[in-house]
Amino acid sequence: MSSFVRNVSIWVSPYLFAAGNGFPRTYETYCTTCYRLTAVCMSRYPSLNISPATLADIITMLVNDDCLRFLATLADDSVDLIVTDPPYYIGFDGGKGWDSQWKTDAEYLAWCDEWTRECVRVLKPNRMLVVWGTLKVESNLLYRLQTSKITGLVPQNEIIWSYNWGGRAKTNFARKHEIAWCWSKGKDFLFNADDVRVTRKVTKNIRTGEEYTKGTIPTCVWEQNNHTMSAEFCGWHPTTKNLDVLDRIIKAYSPVPTDEEDSTVLDIFSGSGSTAISALRNNRKFLGCELDPDYHTKSLTRIHDLTGVTVPTK
Repeated sequence: MSSFVRNVSIWVSPYLFAAGNGFPRTYETYCTTCYRLTAVCMSRYPSLNISPATLADIITMLVNDDCLRFLATLADDSVDLIVTDPPYYIGFDGGKGWDSQWKTDAEYLAWCDEWTRECVRVLKPNRMLVVWGTLKVESNLLYRLQTSKITGLVPQNEIIWSYNWGGRAKTNFARKHEIAWCWSKGKDFLFNADDVRVTRKVTKNIRTGEEYTKGTIPTCVWEQNNHTMSAEFCGWHPTTKNLDVLDRIIKAYSPVPTDEEDSTVLDIFSGSGSTAISALRNNRKFLGCELDPDYHTKSLTRIHDLTGVTVPTK
């Protein structure tokens, strides 16, 4: 952490104690206070030349911990978007055991229900919960059905990430897609349409003949390959998500940060760190956890390599 950021944390304490509030009890409250004071310093003293990476250093955290323990430290209605990729209970973990630790579907689904309800608790109203899933096994479809019954959650259109790379069966059509189940907390939800529009194939309105002035909103089926020769590709994690796909989700479903209010993305199964990378490069705050110590360590390096941010771990 830079000396400037350390100084900000020192400056914060007297103001808080003077207000009679005591020191912040959670990391999130602490970061919010530091962020607001830093924003003031940036506007009043431009000669300090604070880089975006320095600012992100005090508003982002990725811990090596269990998701339920980490969620318990977060306040109600405190995050703007949750994007996460939980174990699917299909044994696809390279022998590590994190995807095969349950004895039955019922045990797996009970665990899923527990962390999902905690996610609903910390998610702000009118915001989106996005959970990656699969239809390879019935348990994930059952998860979709049980989650849609949680009070306050409203199922929305799923996102289908389609790709055409990697090995394939020769006796049937290749399964080359993944599903992101989406629920909003409340009937209405934030959707930044203008931030995700794409070029129209038809440039004129066929009824009026007028030129369209904006691109069109994409469908919920997105074709995007992982580029295995790109610096962004991560070969050490089995279920890495595409950064461009994550960029679109984050741009669409989280508020654009301002000087007055930041925008927080949460991932409780951080894995390779892709959600963190996408959040940071779109100027969002990131909070997350990863239970596997090897993945956690490697993801911190990957995040730094692709964003320049050294992410705090405590």
